[in-house]
Amino acid sequence: MFWIIIVAAAALDLLSKQLVISGMELDQTIGVIPGILDLHYIRNYGAAFSTMQNKRVFLIVVTVLMMAALCVYAVKMKQKMSKVELVSLAMIVGGGAGNLIDRIFLGYVTDFLDIHLIPIFNVADCFVTVGCVLLVIAVLTEKKEEK
Repeated sequence: MFWIIIVAAAALDLLSKQLVISGMELDQTIGVIPGILDLHYIRNYGAAFSTMQNKRVFLIVVTVLMMAALCVYAVKMKQKMSKVELVSLAMIVGGGAGNLIDRIFLGYVTDFLDIHLIPIFNVADCFVTVGCVLLVIAVLTEKKEEK
């Protein structure tokens, strides 16, 4: 299940990005829900929220190390972890893989989801964020149950 989620998350991310790249011009905006959600195709040469611009090699190395550490941890601790924890780690790794592939092969990450209250992001970012939230909830819930 762990590896399937990683592959599925990365595949969904890459498919969505390919649809945007092939169907939109750079910097083009398509309204989806007026005033709330647009598709806006941009290239992000940095990390989350466009921080660390043009630090490609550093971002690749850090991403690979973090993904490897999470995978090793999940494999070694699989028997002691809840399913929610495993799923959350897989979502984080899968999202990281999607953005890593972009960064390696394109030199940037394709972003296109524009919810007007936050910076533009992509499907990989959704997987990473939801995975992190699920992991925090699982860890806090587990600790509470142990007491």
